[in-house]
Amino acid sequence: MYTYSPCLFFAAAGINAILIFATFILSIPAMASTTHRTILRFHGYAVVFCAVFTMLIGLVIWFETLKTRSNMAALWAQQTPHVQSLLQQKFQCCGFMSATSPPFVLDNTCTNSLVAASLQGCVTPFSNFANNYLDLVFTTAFGIAALDFLLLLSVACLFKDRKERERFKLIDAKSDMPI
Repeated sequence: MYTYSPCLFFAAAGINAILIFATFILSIPAMASTTHRTILRFHGYAVVFCAVFTMLIGLVIWFETLKTRSNMAALWAQQTPHVQSLLQQKFQCCGFMSATSPPFVLDNTCTNSLVAASLQGCVTPFSNFANNYLDLVFTTAFGIAALDFLLLLSVACLFKDRKERERFKLIDAKSDMPI
């Protein structure tokens, strides 16, 4: 099973930030122009694209949180004993699943087998810590996508208003013409 690397998330977040900034830059002439609707239309499409892209990033992160425990097991196994000891001290636990599987690292928290057996494995506090952080990240992504959809509604209202004004302008131009 494939797991996403953090570099991929950072690249996607960077691309998303660039797209959102470009959409903002596109909004300046779209809002400033009172007669043309073409730039406003492109701005609306860009907002939709940004919202969908942000929503996809949030969904991927949310889906990854469903596999946190299995992802954390692989991360734990890759760490040096020193890092595992630091994690045991931070979360007041011994070993990953329990004190016996895989073996714990002897440190200030896990001084011997008896103490290690009385403490829980690090999987629960470690994955809870990661899930709390990732929940904040994907909820923020969903909130940004919701703001994008509110912006899209504003663009649609402005587009409709400009279309109406253009229509009435044409009607006024026709009525001023001599018959």
